[in-house]
Amino acid sequence: MTLVEVMTVLFIIGLTAGIVTLTLPQRPTEEQASAQAFATVLRNAQDQAIFAGQPLGLQLTDRGYTLVQWRQDGWRPQGRPVLLPRAMEISVETEERARPDSWPELVFDPTGIVQPAEFQLRARGVRIDISLLETGEVVLVER
Repeated sequence: MTLVEVMTVLFIIGLTAGIVTLTLPQRPTEEQASAQAFATVLRNAQDQAIFAGQPLGLQLTDRGYTLVQWRQDGWRPQGRPVLLPRAMEISVETEERARPDSWPELVFDPTGIVQPAEFQLRARGVRIDISLLETGEVVLVER
């Protein structure tokens, strides 16, 4: 084997390694992972309300959110609250409807009717918008 052949083989190996490295998917950031998890919660809560035949709500807290279920005596937590990463904040905009203070920000109706909502997750200069459309579709946009 000559030096030219060895150099050619090394060049091809290096080129192949570079291409493979560039095509590997990036790991999601903590903010992106939290937004994906929240979007999944929205999709699942909608399905769960329909399957259970009971209203399900999403209540925002200072550090995250929790699902609540309607019982005879009012809204009760379902499971443990979900905590967001320390620097992350969540806010929601929904259509203005009169609702008691004890009601959650978003209610998933067992008939499948969806209340459109716009959520914003912010942390470290990153803003991720999550839209819940009337069709039930959940759309994520990173800004």
